[in-house]
Amino acid sequence: MDFFTPERIEKTKALARDGKPFIFDDGDMRTLHFNEQVVQSAMRLSAPDELVIPYTQAMAGFLSLHPLPQHILMIGLGGGSLAKYCYRYIPSARITVVESNADVLSMRDQFMVPPDDARLRVVHADAISCIESLAVGSVDVIMLDGFDASGTPPTLRSSDFFMNCKAVLDDRGVLITNMGDQHAHIVGTVTQGQRVFGAFHHWWFKLAMDNSHIAIAVNADDDAVSDARLRTAALNIAEQFSLELVYPKNLMQE
Repeated sequence: MDFFTPERIEKTKALARDGKPFIFDDGDMRTLHFNEQVVQSAMRLSAPDELVIPYTQAMAGFLSLHPLPQHILMIGLGGGSLAKYCYRYIPSARITVVESNADVLSMRDQFMVPPDDARLRVVHADAISCIESLAVGSVDVIMLDGFDASGTPPTLRSSDFFMNCKAVLDDRGVLITNMGDQHAHIVGTVTQGQRVFGAFHHWWFKLAMDNSHIAIAVNADDDAVSDARLRTAALNIAEQFSLELVYPKNLMQE
């Protein structure tokens, strides 16, 4: 579906209000916005657990690196697409979702996010303080998808933030990040991610069909997981989800 036809842009523009989130329905499609220029989340009313936007499908690629996670931490609820997908299709996982925007949380039921239970917990909290409170090595996968009306907050692309993520990830745990399409934010995220995780344990991908970018990092300091094995997994993810491997390019040389 084309989310940016002139008619849709005009309709969503009329609903925009000072960077506050709002919902727009168009037939079977429900979308979450902060403005008329960006779709934060999308859901088919007839298939609420489906991953509609390509970047969300690509973020499911973490399963190639960690197929049986026990604890998934999600930063940013949005319309709950990733939370619903993981809740339905990864029954072994306990899922914690951290969302700092109360207005976004208030739309949870409209996006059919399941109620909290033994496997799913959605909390209204700051991501930084939440991660700092977690035990070392207590998380298998971190899915970073935290955005506001201006894009990725600076605190979620800082060196301290990535150090905290690395600390709470277990051995061979995975951090997968939606970097959006703002070049300065992407470069900052990649630079800090490489610095903390190491260049050959951190990859930057671009979606072939649009200008979205994601990053994947693996907490693998020891020799138990070879660089060659991680490189193969990265290339498999790129092929499976039609991603262009932007960095490090030398992963593709052999």
